[in-house]
Amino acid sequence: MGGYYYETKQGDMWDYIAYIVYKDETKVEVLLNAEENRTIMDTYIFSAGVKVWCPEVADQSSGDNIAPWRDTE
Repeated sequence: MGGYYYETKQGDMWDYIAYIVYKDETKVEVLLNAEENRTIMDTYIFSAGVKVWCPEVADQSSGDNIAPWRDTE
């Protein structure tokens, strides 16, 4: 499975990294569940230069998560 390392900047947090990498801050669980990030899981606010593994996620743009009032069907 693919992915890459994101190098943090001072002040980065998990949700911000998820937003930068996946364009969705709710994907923070993907980062936290990555085995490569086990040693940094307890970090809340990162210092500069920490490498965070960002696994590749399958594109889930099937429309299943559209709010009912936005569904055009």
